[in-house]
Amino acid sequence: METLLNKEDVQTVLGEVRRFARGVVSSNVERPEHSLPRDSMDALVAEATEAGFIPDAGGDPTGLWVDLDDPLGLALSARTIETLASVNPGIAWSCHVRAMPVWLARRLNRPEALDEKETVVTLQGCYGLGRTALPRYLAGAKLVADDRAMLKDWLMPAQKDARRVVHAPTGFDGVLSPYFDGEAVGWMRQPIDALDPLPVGPTLGLDEVDAVALASSEAGTPLGLEDPEEARNIFAEALVIESLALVAVGLGCLRHGRDLAREQAKARKQGGRSIAHHPAVQSLVGSADSAVAVVDALLDRMADGPLRGSRVGDVFAIRAEAHPLLCRGATDALQVFGGSGYMQDVGMEKVLRDSQQLRLMGGTPGDLARFVAEWERVR
Repeated sequence: METLLNKEDVQTVLGEVRRFARGVVSSNVERPEHSLPRDSMDALVAEATEAGFIPDAGGDPTGLWVDLDDPLGLALSARTIETLASVNPGIAWSCHVRAMPVWLARRLNRPEALDEKETVVTLQGCYGLGRTALPRYLAGAKLVADDRAMLKDWLMPAQKDARRVVHAPTGFDGVLSPYFDGEAVGWMRQPIDALDPLPVGPTLGLDEVDAVALASSEAGTPLGLEDPEEARNIFAEALVIESLALVAVGLGCLRHGRDLAREQAKARKQGGRSIAHHPAVQSLVGSADSAVAVVDALLDRMADGPLRGSRVGDVFAIRAEAHPLLCRGATDALQVFGGSGYMQDVGMEKVLRDSQQLRLMGGTPGDLARFVAEWERVR
């Protein structure tokens, strides 16, 4: 496929993102022990949209998750998120959350899905990753009655007390929710009032982003497709994009933590020399360096080529490997600080909490591994 982008274009855009992250975002997050106020978050996201890093619902969008048929489109979006996350993971995730509804509305060819209101996309069901039913469905295997029942209940649980958790800035008006109609996954736009939103309260990490629990409801406007094959492919593509965002945010977060550990090792002295010369410290910093290098290569693999839903199994397999590496790298980077690493004003404990939070979102490594096992079995 002919590309409209080239590597020079990608580097030019990422240079602009880097200047925005280090010049605009960093001045708002200098104190890691203080969560970014909501009005400051909204202002930063608005600036990112104006700069073209986040697509606008109206007109011809540019920025995250645009031009994904281009072989370099995925890589550009993933590296944009990683660059923002190296300054603040919560802001990077918020930018992804704002971009996803624009991508989905365009992919469904349903611009009215946004309705000029603040909208978020939900993907996560109530039972991990739908047990064995989801990989069977996405792989195109024949579904049995239990698979159909699981997929329907996973996305729209019959239990009234079952809730889906969305990690997004509060204040959104609508939700684009997937549902299973017995044959394929469709979408509907649901007004937030129909979902009885409840704040979850503080989560493990991503302090800048709210966690909201949404009730199960079938109220809304269906946005389904007539072609079941296309519907399955769109849902798989959405899962691929979400996985890329999670790994990209995690990698940017660890880069920041690794840099903090390097600075600490260079600045702290023991016996008249910096502790960077100590073998134990070198081992810890080296572990963080190795995790960054390995996950950087894994992200390249995930973002290689145009967006294809058929790659969801490979992408999930990579995520199952990447998140434990990111968490271990963050743990080792924190140990360079000793006990002071757990103090909020240092910033390392936030890196560790954010890494652990990302590991739990969109399916844990265990959920991902079970998905991959069934995916490979039935493919």
